[in-house]
Amino acid sequence: MMDWIRRSFRNRIFMTVLLVTLVPLLLCDVFMMQMVVRRSENGLDLQARQEMEGLFRSLDTALGEIGSPIGELCDSTVVRSALRRDGEDSRLLYQLLYQKTSGARPYASFDIYDTEGRCHYSTDAGQTDRDMDTGWGLLYAAGNRQALVYGTDEEGGLALAQAVRTREGTILGYVAARMNRDSISALIPQVLSSGNDFILLDGAWRMLFSSRGLQAREDVQALRTQLLRGESLSGGGQYRYYARLHEASGFTLLLRQSKVYTPQVMDSLYAICALMGILCLLLSLLTALALSRYLAKPVKDLDEAMGQVEKGRLDVQLESDRKDEMGRLTASFNRMTREYRQNLARSVQRERELNETRLSMFQAQLNPHFLYNTLDSMKWMGVTNHVPQVAAMATDLASLLRAGVSGEKLIPLEEELELLERYLDIQQLRFADSFTCETDIPEQFQHCLVPKLVLQPLVENAIIHGVADREDGYIKLSGRSEGEDLILSVQDNGRGIPEEIMDCLNAPGKEIPGGHLGLNNVGRIVRLYYGEGYGIRAERGTDGGSIIQLRLPIQKKEGERA
Repeated sequence: MMDWIRRSFRNRIFMTVLLVTLVPLLLCDVFMMQMVVRRSENGLDLQARQEMEGLFRSLDTALGEIGSPIGELCDSTVVRSALRRDGEDSRLLYQLLYQKTSGARPYASFDIYDTEGRCHYSTDAGQTDRDMDTGWGLLYAAGNRQALVYGTDEEGGLALAQAVRTREGTILGYVAARMNRDSISALIPQVLSSGNDFILLDGAWRMLFSSRGLQAREDVQALRTQLLRGESLSGGGQYRYYARLHEASGFTLLLRQSKVYTPQVMDSLYAICALMGILCLLLSLLTALALSRYLAKPVKDLDEAMGQVEKGRLDVQLESDRKDEMGRLTASFNRMTREYRQNLARSVQRERELNETRLSMFQAQLNPHFLYNTLDSMKWMGVTNHVPQVAAMATDLASLLRAGVSGEKLIPLEEELELLERYLDIQQLRFADSFTCETDIPEQFQHCLVPKLVLQPLVENAIIHGVADREDGYIKLSGRSEGEDLILSVQDNGRGIPEEIMDCLNAPGKEIPGGHLGLNNVGRIVRLYYGEGYGIRAERGTDGGSIIQLRLPIQKKEGERA
């Protein structure tokens, strides 16, 4: 993917525009919806928890206000005395009963039962004939416990009871209180908002009360099944449930809250978001495609034209009627190609003329320099010694001059070595055989083509700057191959080349200080012929002296094997 983007300017524009347009739309489409849903759900969750806390406090307060007078009545001697005497102190008991239950009577009625479960006293007039079985249910539980018990009465209301005992623990009777549905409902409107339902369950998760009446029984049964399976009460569905246990009574308070964002609603929202995302994607694709095509077309045309120029087609011209930066860039490209064609033609012509001039000048520089030294030697030898060697020197000089003015620029290596022998004959006469020169070039290189008079300056440098002051001077000319190149070496046992001269020789194009014009010219001639990879290189010999190496390509006349 990244390579596809990097390969094209148009692809970069396309991806940039696509991301710039698509990402904000998707962020608004998806994350804004998620944020609204989450904030709404968090608000409903906080509201439900606050309502549950209010319901718990209301129920806990009501049970406390009911349970407190029951305990006081059970501990009262008046109640014990009345139960022993079977109602003889009923007036005094009623006074005590109404006095102790004054705070709880608005939402609960209180009854006093004997050991047989017959109701003798009640704050609810006309209900003294209410009897309860002591062999099971609420009174049975109260008889088996020393504390207050909670349960339901026959009508499904909430009931509390505690046994009245003597100091020895004998049961004299029971004090019970009842809260019917209307009493429980009176506690709810204070804290429960519309749309939420309150359900009160006993310890076995049987429904004691529901704000929706009997309609909640099926829901309670389903919740009990979920708990037995180990599932969460708030897992899925159209409702969210909150439960809290009242530890003193064992009752469970259950708050059911309708979900605003039910699975069906969320599916609809996701479908709308997906549809909007697809529309945004299509819109972004079309926009990015059109804009990238418009912006990248002149760049593409310019890139193709540059490719044609790289292939050598310098007559490429672009047509554009645009007035913006791309139009000016196109006009500049057209001017550049025209000027490049003109400059290239002029440069080629100048380079051709310059190379011809340089070659003629460099080769011409070799001859006068050598000719001056030779003529000077001949003059003084003829004047002072009157020896016949002057004739031999003149003959050799004539051969060298004849080779120098010939039209051939490349000659076989064997002819170059013949010219070098004539040059050495002259120098042997000049320096009175103070040095010897050995040639060790294999036969296989004898027919290789080399620039004319290219070895003479190297040998002259070895003589003048190497062995001229020695009585046992030694020069060796050798040849070897290195890949496709021919390496010709001139080694002497002289005083060696100074470091600054050697650095210049090993740095192509750098001028060599005075006294080494021949080496300068040889290096230039070879580079002009064959390129920068060829030329001369200098190094010190292992036994002193210096070694000048000349690198040339192995090249022979047509028809000869290289």
